[in-house]
Amino acid sequence: MDNELIKKVASFSEAKNLISAGDTIIAGVSGGADSVCLLFLLCEFRKALNLKLCVVHINHGIRKTASRDADFVRELCEKWDVPFYLYEKDIPSLSKAWGVSEEEAGRRIRYEAFEETALKLEKEPCKAEDTQAESLKRSEIKIAVAHNMNDNAETVLFNLFRGSALKGLTGIPVSREGSFTIIRPLLCLERREIEQILSENGIGFVTDETNEDNTYSRNKIRHIVLPAAEDIAPGAARRIFSSATILSETEDFLEKAEKEAFDECVFSKDEKDAYCVGEQKAGEVVLDCGKLAGFHIAIKRRVLHRALCIVTSGGKDIGTLQIDQLLDLLERKGNRTLDFARGVFAKREYDKIVISGSRAGDCHVGTLLNESIGRIVSSTFPKEGSGLNLEDFKKTDDPNKYTKLFDCDKIDGPLELRTRRTGDTIVVKLPDGSFGKKSLKKYMIDIKIPASERDRVPVVAVGQKCIWLVGYRISDDLFIDENTKTILSLTYER
Repeated sequence: MDNELIKKVASFSEAKNLISAGDTIIAGVSGGADSVCLLFLLCEFRKALNLKLCVVHINHGIRKTASRDADFVRELCEKWDVPFYLYEKDIPSLSKAWGVSEEEAGRRIRYEAFEETALKLEKEPCKAEDTQAESLKRSEIKIAVAHNMNDNAETVLFNLFRGSALKGLTGIPVSREGSFTIIRPLLCLERREIEQILSENGIGFVTDETNEDNTYSRNKIRHIVLPAAEDIAPGAARRIFSSATILSETEDFLEKAEKEAFDECVFSKDEKDAYCVGEQKAGEVVLDCGKLAGFHIAIKRRVLHRALCIVTSGGKDIGTLQIDQLLDLLERKGNRTLDFARGVFAKREYDKIVISGSRAGDCHVGTLLNESIGRIVSSTFPKEGSGLNLEDFKKTDDPNKYTKLFDCDKIDGPLELRTRRTGDTIVVKLPDGSFGKKSLKKYMIDIKIPASERDRVPVVAVGQKCIWLVGYRISDDLFIDENTKTILSLTYER
């Protein structure tokens, strides 16, 4: 590795603990300059670090040249001896079905494909010569994506223009923990440096025509705003990266201070309806005005934002206006009520602020009781900072008690604990990676539940959709993933 830029990425990856000897790395490769450079560098590191590599490529079904890109990446993988996984998805149709932009739908599909590949690699090795290898541990599998320093600058500027809070100005994280660790080894490189690496090594790439379309906000920043910033202050992207790093460190510090302040100020109701410090009841946060008033304004804002996040869909539609209104409620005595719409309310009750609301159609209801079959106890909490090992919730040694975790914001409607009914369905993942409905009756037959027992199996349902067949499985479309903001925990007790 004589090239200084290659050494730069190696040093960055080591300093940030992105790549360890023996890792299995899934690289997302579109065929563009950034992702091709990422794959080239990983291949350079492969021998020294004993890395096992594979590539995931998604054909989004948007452009006529998409098949050309897939062929290019496949040929590159054959040349560099890297296993290749191709996923073909109809992103335009999915974006309409999900009610999101094609860009967002594509992002979701990419990370679903990464995770699906990672799950395969837990059980099967990357390369043929490793067929006798033991199953991989999750900590040994990493997903590498090709964001660079310019991408980071574009993200910071985009969030700044939208009036983002501090967290939005921290840029793209170098790594992110989740079901599998996501790493970004190219964040230390500017786009021109990536192109330099490819040019010096005679490596080609393909160009996505949509990247030149300035109707997209990010492309405007990429082609107009950031070049203008570089004219004003050469090295702007690098300086933005440096500033974002400092802001990220500041955000980490404030997040810890925020949690400590929240824990000090928060109340809950016990069974006798007396307030005590501790766990909140579902959908409600109660704060001690006197204690909260003693904190710095920056911490007050963050505590109030945290409270709103607990009773809404992870903070959806929360802005400066709502926080300012809560600050006014805190600072001006007198019993008053605020209506934030979408079923979220805040009221001042003497020395307390009570913030309550509904989330995901009131899916978290505290306790569901069905005397003939048992009860469900529910709670919700933000995924970020939960520190949960989600594997712990996949099995249980206690046949009378089960806990399952769900993506709360994907549940639309009130929960019901009951047994099966005619017309009930459950969502399953199809071989092509999409989701489909299956009748609950047919599913019970498929998994060989005896007919005599089918009417006694507890079902947690939203309408006629079974989200959890207790003791067997949850709906495939409700699993926690990298996009999850709020977790719904359901515990069944017989």
